Amino acid sequence: MNKSKLFLGLIVGILSLPVVFAASDDLTNHPGFVDFTSLAAVAGGEPTVEVSLKEPLLAMITNILRNNDEEAADFISKLLRVNVQVYENTGFDALLMAQNMSNIARDLEAEEWERVVRVREGNNHVDVYFKLSGGADLIHGIAIMVTEPGQAVMVNIVGDISATDLSTLGRRFDIDELANLDYQDQDADDDVSND
Repeated sequence: MNKSKLFLGLIVGILSLPVVFAASDDLTNHPGFVDFTSLAAVAGGEPTVEVSLKEPLLAMITNILRNNDEEAADFISKLLRVNVQVYENTGFDALLMAQNMSNIARDLEAEEWERVVRVREGNNHVDVYFKLSGGADLIHGIAIMVTEPGQAVMVNIVGDISATDLSTLGRRFDIDELANLDYQDQDADDDVSND
């Protein structure tokens, strides 16, 4: 399943950053925040991996990376929260999980989130949504839901991310679908200027 592996690769890249625990302000009212409580309830038990990177920690990571990787530091500096939960081998009901994912997807669409990826291959489901700003020049949030037999992954990235930021991330982790975003925008600008 190529699309889920692509986004799991993105998650692994985020997880490879240094982790230190820190407190942060509550972001539950931020337009980019997603509550995955219902999915966690269906998965049952404790997540096998849980990462919660909040604003003070993200600022610390930005400072650590600044001297070695300016692009990554700039991207991370735009983030307010990164939440990742991975459930493995919990014996959850994949159909029930998929139904709950569909419910959350409907809620996101009702709140004007844009679906950018939807994959349905047997019991493998992937949904990726972006919450765009009013002018569609920034992404306030990214929600990723992946479920397959024996595994569920939920990711919520909250911040103010541009297409250029996503392109930088794509180049860093060799994700072609993201790496070409700003070049497409640039080509469109060139076409307009050449008229």
